[in-house]
Amino acid sequence: MSVLARLKRLEDIVIGRTPIKETTGTGPEISSSVALSRTIPSPSVACLSPASEYEQAVQNLEGTGVGPVPWVLPRGHDIRMVSIRQISLEAAKTFHSQSTSNCLCLPPRAEASLLLDHYFQHIDDLQHVVHVPTVRNMMQNLYANLEQGLPILPSELALLLSILASSSNLAMYFLGDIEPSFSASDVAQASSLWINTTLEVIESSRRTTPSQLEDVQAAIILGFLLFHSEGFSTRARHLFAGAVIMARDLSLHKTDAPGSAGSQRAVLETEIKRRVWWHVVATDWFLGLSGGPQEGTYFVQPRHIRVNKPMNVNDEDLREGTVPIDKPLSEPTIMSYYIQRIKLADICRSVVDLMPLSSLELGTVDYQDVIRLDSKFESFLQELPSFFKIDEHHIRESEPVMRRYPRMQVQRLTLGMIGHTRRCKLHQPFLIRRAVQRHYDYSRHISLKSARAVIRMKTLIRLDEPGSFMAAVAKNTGVVYHIFMATIVLVMDLCFNEAAEGEDDAARKAEVAEACRMLEEAKSQSGMAHEFLESLLDVLRKHKVHLQASDLPAPRAASEPSAQQLVQPPIPLDPGGQQAPPPYDSTWGSEDISQHYLSDFDEIWKEYVELGPKMGMPSWDSLFSDLDSRM
Repeated sequence: MSVLARLKRLEDIVIGRTPIKETTGTGPEISSSVALSRTIPSPSVACLSPASEYEQAVQNLEGTGVGPVPWVLPRGHDIRMVSIRQISLEAAKTFHSQSTSNCLCLPPRAEASLLLDHYFQHIDDLQHVVHVPTVRNMMQNLYANLEQGLPILPSELALLLSILASSSNLAMYFLGDIEPSFSASDVAQASSLWINTTLEVIESSRRTTPSQLEDVQAAIILGFLLFHSEGFSTRARHLFAGAVIMARDLSLHKTDAPGSAGSQRAVLETEIKRRVWWHVVATDWFLGLSGGPQEGTYFVQPRHIRVNKPMNVNDEDLREGTVPIDKPLSEPTIMSYYIQRIKLADICRSVVDLMPLSSLELGTVDYQDVIRLDSKFESFLQELPSFFKIDEHHIRESEPVMRRYPRMQVQRLTLGMIGHTRRCKLHQPFLIRRAVQRHYDYSRHISLKSARAVIRMKTLIRLDEPGSFMAAVAKNTGVVYHIFMATIVLVMDLCFNEAAEGEDDAARKAEVAEACRMLEEAKSQSGMAHEFLESLLDVLRKHKVHLQASDLPAPRAASEPSAQQLVQPPIPLDPGGQQAPPPYDSTWGSEDISQHYLSDFDEIWKEYVELGPKMGMPSWDSLFSDLDSRM
């Protein structure tokens, strides 16, 4: 008996169906029930798909040993409810004694509710991976179980702790409506304690229980917090990677796969899973184009995803028993930002696929592919809904939308900064090659255009009143990171590329000084701002060519900074290719700030700016690589 015949006989035994009789010229007869079970969207696949009973049997066998195990509370920890004031004292005591406490501290229910409100009002809009009413109910049930001495799920505890840690971390700089209840010093200590506690609970939950959706949500929220407080630290990267692994364990990547249980699940549950999955995926793809050790890689392959994109609906549209109507993208909702975020992440993934891991392999890249990817960035920015565009006209036009959704101002800023800094990353390898190959003038133009756009966005935030939420956001590490990325472009261009016709060296120096000043201003709130400045100085010194002072070129005479017009070079095209876009207006204010350079920038300029043109290309590639590794 052939192998195929044996396999067919085994399938018949497992399924328990009668032998199939063949009829002349028509192929095998299939019972109506089996035929229905094979009905899937693609007819070409339907003939190859096994019967649902057989597939279920195989899945059950393959799933042996990977099922859930009895869950337990984090070993060696007790849970106490004490005020945030007491929690801050506990955190300070632990820090000074360098001891590890076995106690998990939660605030009283009333204080937890205040922090929960603070989170949903100011932070949730940038990581909307939870359903607000569901989380509120979860918190009430968790506290009720604690008060009655009943066990609680570690995953739910981790989610609550991650929200408390994020909310209290923001309260260090912006208390808002909760100012009468807490002090900045108390919430700062509490946040530090809750960050470490959340990490412990997530790890304990991972070891002792099967993954739950709340575990993924907690990892996302805490990873977001750590990025905005530590940058792309090891802890933040591990949380982002862990979120991918846990999401995969939950089969979120197959949420809408044919034959999945998605159609039988509640509408709310399915939609939240889509939001969580696509947030994890978009973050994964962004990290592949963000510098650091994960640069050039990502975990999730598009062909391994069977999940519909989240719908453009508000949370109140998600009701059991009804299917929400997907709104047009021009209509603002709580999901507007996330849908655009997914689109942008997909472009970033395409860049990662194109660019080599080593600058020594750039010769293998067709520059026309770079131009085509750049056109995707341009199309993305041009096709954004009007309320996400950052030009003066659309900002005025979208004021009614911002009054209704005030947090969209932060979303607009975030989306614009991510888009422009990743566009810079696409052109970064070619920025310094413009000095030897004018073919890359287009990359220089786009790099400067995007870097200056980021600086302008930061300038817009400065217009907000001190003490406002937007003023606090301006010094956030997430904003500082993008300013740093833009500053790298401006500094490298200043160091290595001579001014083009119509450009003024003094104005170029002034805009770099202004960018450095923005980093300096953020040092009071973001420790990463200080590290970004120091890393730039350290790397510049490390890669300095050891020349005598007499070898340095005489500095050019500096003139008063004035408005400048950067003339766009033609896009390098294939024969019969597309037309170049219109020139880009890069007008800058003429305020003379050359006399107010930061001391840090003075040192860069004195030691290095006039030295750049004498560096070899490999040295500059190494410099870029080192800057990326500091992130």
